[in-house]
Amino acid sequence: MAPLCSSDMKPSALVLLLFILNACTDHYDADDFDLVKLSNAVVPLFNIPINGSRIEKKWWPPEIAELNPESVRKSEQGIYIELNSFFVEESGLFIPTPGTKVETATHKEPFYRLLGNGIYSYHVTG
Repeated sequence: MAPLCSSDMKPSALVLLLFILNACTDHYDADDFDLVKLSNAVVPLFNIPINGSRIEKKWWPPEIAELNPESVRKSEQGIYIELNSFFVEESGLFIPTPGTKVETATHKEPFYRLLGNGIYSYHVTG
């Protein structure tokens, strides 16, 4: 059996592997989630005390915890539920603080796409 990684590995195979791994951090679709349940579950997160920007797991509602996020963060703009990251790339869900306008322009980072019920998919390419 050949080793998984050998000096004979072609550069094109490595580029293909990186491309496939990179594809894991992208936008999500509305059908991937129960948006009504998530939009209701996130409301208490706007009112919890935080130390820094990360929200400790003990504060995560079950509807968020079952998504197995890498982290949940709170900023002035809203709540970020980080579902995937790879090097400097990151993607997940964003729920803006009530009254916050979200820019969905594709030339700015993070990139936001409205899924519904006030929930956005976000993607940062680094």
